[in-house]
Amino acid sequence: MEFCVGSLQGMLEATPLKKFPLFQAHGYFLQLIDGLEYLHSKGIIHKDIKPGNLLLTLKGDLKISDLGVAEALDLFAVDDTCYTGQGSPAFQPPEIANGLESFPGFKVDIWSSGVTLYNITTGLYPFEGDNVYRLFENIGKGDFTIPSDIEEPLRQLLLGMLSKDPEKRLTLQQIRQHPWCNRKPPRDSVEVPIPPLKSDEWHCMTVLPYLVEHYYDTHSSEDGDIQYFTERQLNEERRKHETQQSNGIAQTNQTHQNSKRRWRKPMSCITVKRFPGCKQS
Repeated sequence: MEFCVGSLQGMLEATPLKKFPLFQAHGYFLQLIDGLEYLHSKGIIHKDIKPGNLLLTLKGDLKISDLGVAEALDLFAVDDTCYTGQGSPAFQPPEIANGLESFPGFKVDIWSSGVTLYNITTGLYPFEGDNVYRLFENIGKGDFTIPSDIEEPLRQLLLGMLSKDPEKRLTLQQIRQHPWCNRKPPRDSVEVPIPPLKSDEWHCMTVLPYLVEHYYDTHSSEDGDIQYFTERQLNEERRKHETQQSNGIAQTNQTHQNSKRRWRKPMSCITVKRFPGCKQS
């Protein structure tokens, strides 16, 4: 797993307007759709898509994180019906806010992705409330406004992703084919910078080289090659060692039993008054 330098939420909070330029938001959103498409193809519903769970590498690659409330559909499930919703309140869809007993799971991720897109392009949230109850009441009604400075293609995409009726909500395929997704906005403003590394050159590398460098003296190798061992190889070596130990113990026990069968108590000769003879001690 690659080290990520920060989340979209952290970057948003570091900007005065709490939003990304459209061209930057466009790139992150397309990567989000790619990630969701992969998760859904594996039958996994994330249920908590939000800027705080979208991490970035130094190269700007987006990673979907925190699958703590995710749900894996049964391999033989006929559809994506879900019965529980446990994500962040501000990103929950109307069907969960209204307390429906069942709902299509994939459309939950579509909704939360729509709220995320709304947030990173406007710096606002489509639904707000003084408390969770008021927030869910507003989400349940499904009424929201889009700032007037949002261009029409993006406006239509947001309306499609934030449709109150999950059956009318856009699918991933429809989102991919949407005009806003197929036309990259011009780079007409300054890009929000990705957080820099904090004086640790190993953070941009994978975990394995860091652990090798930390626990092994790799610089002392004559040929410079580092030999890695996989978990499977280690398990095989451990099984061999345990088998050898078991065989050794069994052989030792067998030898002990054989020697025990061959061993007899010694005979000692004594003299009892008139009759000399031998008696087993």
